[in-house]
Amino acid sequence: PKVELATGYLDGMVGRRRGDLSPDVVIELFGDPKLARCVLACLADSYRYRTPTIAEIVGEETALALAGWELLTPTDLRAHVYRSANSESGGFVAPERRSAFLAEVAGPLGLTGDQVESLLHLDAERNALLIRVGPRPRGEDVVARYNVMLALSVLRHASEVTLELPGLDRSTIETVCSRLEVPARHVGAEAVRLAGRQSSLGGWGQFGARVARCAIHLILLAPRAPSGRALVHLNGQPLAFALDGFVVGALRPPLRAVAGAEGVVRSALLSDGVTALRRKSGGGSNGWTMRRALEPLVVEGAIALPEWLFTRDQDAVAVVPVASPAAGGEGTDRRQALAALERVRTARPVLALGEAAGSAVPAVDGEDAVALVARLEEIVAGRDSGRTPLGLLTDEVLSVGWVSTDRLGDVLGGGDLPDRVRPITVEGETVFVPGVGLCRVSLLDDLLDQLSGDAVDVAALRRAVADRVGVGATADALTLHLLGRHAVLAAPSDEGAAVDRAA
Repeated sequence: PKVELATGYLDGMVGRRRGDLSPDVVIELFGDPKLARCVLACLADSYRYRTPTIAEIVGEETALALAGWELLTPTDLRAHVYRSANSESGGFVAPERRSAFLAEVAGPLGLTGDQVESLLHLDAERNALLIRVGPRPRGEDVVARYNVMLALSVLRHASEVTLELPGLDRSTIETVCSRLEVPARHVGAEAVRLAGRQSSLGGWGQFGARVARCAIHLILLAPRAPSGRALVHLNGQPLAFALDGFVVGALRPPLRAVAGAEGVVRSALLSDGVTALRRKSGGGSNGWTMRRALEPLVVEGAIALPEWLFTRDQDAVAVVPVASPAAGGEGTDRRQALAALERVRTARPVLALGEAAGSAVPAVDGEDAVALVARLEEIVAGRDSGRTPLGLLTDEVLSVGWVSTDRLGDVLGGGDLPDRVRPITVEGETVFVPGVGLCRVSLLDDLLDQLSGDAVDVAALRRAVADRVGVGATADALTLHLLGRHAVLAAPSDEGAAVDRAA
């Protein structure tokens, strides 16, 4: 329940500036700073910060005009202001002249002094906007990810990890270890020991990310329940970390998707194809960058261990090989992998490398880099990749029917609200109502449909409005707006009472 509360807090702060968020809220919720930071880390895939664009502050037309001055970023604008200060004021502007000086600089740019003041610090950390990428995470999925990542965090500090892997053949073990260049040696018929590497500063964590990734890969591949132990170094002390049934159970949920030896080879060939595409076409990957994936994707009851992670802006798509029919992948393992990916893709976008017939999981069969890029574009085409403040408000007004002026101020940071929301209202399906906020025209029409005849029951109208927007000043303002669009006549039987009710 506390995880759900933390998620609800972050969801309610979407569109707000980083400076408006209070980290103490989550810390107080869990009562333990370390636990709170770990939970927030598990939510970081869904909630991120994004620097607002100049167009969001001054509008698209003004932003295009600034581009004509080669002022594309806050850094460019700061440099322009500094040059003006150097040329016109000897490099120094006194505090009492600051406002006047900024107004002088702003005039030729088509801006106001206040707008220049805002844009100068637009990329400051405190002004970054909280966005949500993808659907709201479920509490159960966050807990499952927390347990897996906690085990991996400990393994990252291991100098050695010994695993008992019943039923896993040696060639597969060697292929997986070679993929990550992790030293390994067999210490028994079904046991392998992975070796960590100490950094020049004496720590084990730098290379330890590969060791942990290699260990979980082998644990997931084992046909039967594995076990083992690790020698980890925390706070300068060597400690034994038992990979017992409790830990392995968290790492091996019922549904698992992980590459076998054949999948590791196919992922390497895919990497070569993407590299060749970039060299041949000079950017044919459409801005997608590729890097090796070290962390698993975890939801309740399922885990997927990707080989590659393709990223662009706020989008990230994980590529997970699935066994091909030609390699004997028609059995339970292949069906289990596709079922795991179907569950994982409800939270994170994934792409199966291999045939996925009969499954809803997007897939690319073979190592064709052009086909891969096309599939990546399809996956993110309809995905919420971090909404702008105006995009967030558009979604809210479409789903709820109205957005209050307080909410507009929170998301947009104040200013001339009717002007700031003009991109939303320009189509005519949404209007700005003073004292209320943004309202869908369909909502207003629904309320107006309740008014029939020459006489208006103001009290009934007020109750209908309150049912939609709540009681209080907002309901009063919307009621007056609606009455302004109709003639108000008192009921002939009790004119005084009708006037009292209206008051």
